[in-house]
Amino acid sequence: MTTTALSETEAGSATATELVVFRIDKSEYAIPVEHVAEILRMVAIAPVPEAPEWLPGVINLRGKVIPVIDLRTRLGLPNMEVGLNTPIIVAETEGQMVGLVADSVTELLSVPLDSVEPPDARVGNANAVEAVARAGERLLLIFDLERVCAGSQQHLAGR
Repeated sequence: MTTTALSETEAGSATATELVVFRIDKSEYAIPVEHVAEILRMVAIAPVPEAPEWLPGVINLRGKVIPVIDLRTRLGLPNMEVGLNTPIIVAETEGQMVGLVADSVTELLSVPLDSVEPPDARVGNANAVEAVARAGERLLLIFDLERVCAGSQQHLAGR
């Protein structure tokens, strides 16, 4: 079950939603701010043997082991070299923390709920995008964290 900007829109519980906006390649994506714990600069990622390519490893965040997902690889885009300023967005999904590597984090944006809508049904249910937000002339693709992170905790738990 997803609980992000889309469900707030359906419930009509607010007039706007706050989104953490980030870039991957040439596209802008977002995650509702209530799912974001913090944004880190790149830290050492410990590799996990036999992990999928999109799961480069885990990090130690104040004594807690958190899986890290490379969003570029998860979306089927070519790898890009990471540097010390590459952000890791620490987010929570299904009660679990996960680190998401993006190209850059650009802003915290308030978007009116009437500017947020589900993606076209022809996109299909397997898509990682839960909703699309219009911000002026820009389109922000709001990630469904459960779908993006699917398999990361199960893969690590199976070890």
